[in-house]
Amino acid sequence: MEQRRYKDIVAFKWNQGAPLAFHARNLEVAEISEETWNDMQETLQSSEATEELTLWEQENSPEVKSGKLQPGIRSLTINVTQICNLKCTYCAAGGDGTYGAAQTKINVEKTLPQLKFFIERLPEGSRFKITFLGGEPLLYPDGIQEIGNYVRLMTAGRNIQAGFSIVTNGTLINEKTLNILKSIKANVTVSLDGPAEINDKARPTKDGSSSTSLVVEGLRQLADNRHSLGLLTVHGVFNRENLDLVSAYNFYRTFKVDRYEFTYSVEENDDASNKEFVEQMNSIAVLAYASGGEPELRKIGIFDQHFSALDNQQQTENYCGAGKSFLMVDARNNLFTCPWEVGNKDEQVGQGTQLNEERLAQYQAPLIEQNNCQSCWARFLCGGGCMFIHKQSTGNKHQKDGQFCFRTRGLIATALLYYKMSRVSC
Repeated sequence: MEQRRYKDIVAFKWNQGAPLAFHARNLEVAEISEETWNDMQETLQSSEATEELTLWEQENSPEVKSGKLQPGIRSLTINVTQICNLKCTYCAAGGDGTYGAAQTKINVEKTLPQLKFFIERLPEGSRFKITFLGGEPLLYPDGIQEIGNYVRLMTAGRNIQAGFSIVTNGTLINEKTLNILKSIKANVTVSLDGPAEINDKARPTKDGSSSTSLVVEGLRQLADNRHSLGLLTVHGVFNRENLDLVSAYNFYRTFKVDRYEFTYSVEENDDASNKEFVEQMNSIAVLAYASGGEPELRKIGIFDQHFSALDNQQQTENYCGAGKSFLMVDARNNLFTCPWEVGNKDEQVGQGTQLNEERLAQYQAPLIEQNNCQSCWARFLCGGGCMFIHKQSTGNKHQKDGQFCFRTRGLIATALLYYKMSRVSC
């Protein structure tokens, strides 16, 4: 793939087909002529074709939707436990789901007033999202049920739409836990890193035995009840020890799920592995598009995300809403900006219903600005990147990790290619 750029227009050319151009501000995709491609330099060579490109670059489409976040916390992730029944090799929660401070279950009596505090601050017509996390959250299903019931009760009378999600290892799906998830119509994400020969190495039980058969059975039960649940997603984490994303994808496709997520480990910092991850994602895109076109490609979360942004011309100025629209509640009701930062006192922004407004104020500027991404062509599809990943790599959450940027731009370029194939040529 070749790439050329003129201000906020970036153009790509693959081995075959007309060159593709992407308007970074307007989130528009178009084919351009070979003449325009050949004339594109740092400053355009003057020609009739490039005059049209210049005019396009100067446009500010009225259809573009701003990526600025409205003030107010509208999403909470809750560690209902800080214990786990697995011992994943790459676990960022202390290696055992505890974040270094085991807590069997959250104190619901303290959590409900905390939820009331945030719900009462929301304007009418808002959406409020709760994500249950751990440890392994299904070790405390009764807590999930109590919190779910309370949130629905508190929001129903105020025209606030409540949504629930859970990230689980999938080994504890039974009649009780399934009924609880159905009662709140939860979006369910099941962690699974590939077939047994891969997954059992990365995600063993605490006694070292296989977890994959338990996960497969859990997924079967969830799939059988998809009509009573929200989205069902399989999510894998990949690093230098596991880069066979194609095998994982083919395995995931044997399950009746709605979505597949492929994540490069936040703690990985290997250039060769990073490049291989992008190549493997490109291989998956080829397989998906060949087997089912756009619908199959969009089962892969990252491509669906980019297609939606392009369709809606929706800019993103924040990779996540950490400290702006989103907070993390640990199992002791402490408030943090990010799930990866649980236990880090420097990132604690409150406890219970007490917020540290001075610390929260530091997060309000868009990440595109804080991370100096204003000149990047991918900025409004990326949103400035993950602060935790940047800090892991550079020591500063607002100093960009080059590997993250390479990976993100590469996957956006792939999404643009398939968007062109699906839409522009029609």
